[in-house]
Amino acid sequence: MALTVERSVAVCGAELVRLAGNLTLGRDAQSFEWVIEELIKGGQTRIVVDLTEVPYVDSAGIGILIGCHGKVTGAGGQFRLAGTTERVLRVFQITRVDSILVLHPTVAAALATIV
Repeated sequence: MALTVERSVAVCGAELVRLAGNLTLGRDAQSFEWVIEELIKGGQTRIVVDLTEVPYVDSAGIGILIGCHGKVTGAGGQFRLAGTTERVLRVFQITRVDSILVLHPTVAAALATIV
């Protein structure tokens, strides 16, 4: 399942990036990373990534998420993940990525923490 990336601005001014499809090694996942880099270059460092429609994440996808988190927080921003499926959450727990990335059950909950 190819990954699609959609951007929108939330009411609070944070950027909402919606992913749909598998976050795996390949050009699609790299395009997500490029979107995050473009946002940072444009001065937007308050980012919520909606994973509601991401059924699977592999090690490359995890690496991209951690890398994006580092870039955003390194720029003084906030990077939140929202709506992880049970399967993806389990992968995050097994790999202990859940101790690095900030996870929220819903987009609304993630946006509520952005200041």
